[in-house]
Amino acid sequence: MVEWPINPPGAEVLWPTTIDPWSGMSEDMLLLLWQEKKDAIERAKVEEMDLRKYIVKREFPKATEGTNNKDLGSGYTLKAAIKYNYNLADNDTVENTLEKLSKLGNSGSAIADRLVSWSPSFKLLEYRELCDEKLKGSKFAADALNIIYEMLTISDAAPTLEIKAPRSKK
Repeated sequence: MVEWPINPPGAEVLWPTTIDPWSGMSEDMLLLLWQEKKDAIERAKVEEMDLRKYIVKREFPKATEGTNNKDLGSGYTLKAAIKYNYNLADNDTVENTLEKLSKLGNSGSAIADRLVSWSPSFKLLEYRELCDEKLKGSKFAADALNIIYEMLTISDAAPTLEIKAPRSKK
């Protein structure tokens, strides 16, 4: 949206204060335009990632984890950050593995203590159940939620939008 200078009080309005390029479009036109833009972004993301991976493999055939640099001349440098995702198995497997590691003696125990950190994660289902109970008049739920709000911040996330095609008849 383009913002124009505000017309002075009492002056004849020569143009609107805002020009919205979408106001004159029908709902169908808006949704088709949005879908077109969304599809173009998704295609561009895939193409960019493929090209990025190709360039990194070509320009850094022996890349190592971390930052890899290549001099391009005239003061330019190509930098590639090589990263790996390190994902743990389920909690039971992790705990059993750390227990085995601890059985290797003092060094194994020390490594097991430092190797994995346990982070809190928010259980939305529990929270929603408390909210439902509070709406039903539960004093405990109201008190619990007041305490929980000391550690919880809720903010808007980006909305999603999707156009679902009708199911085809079989």
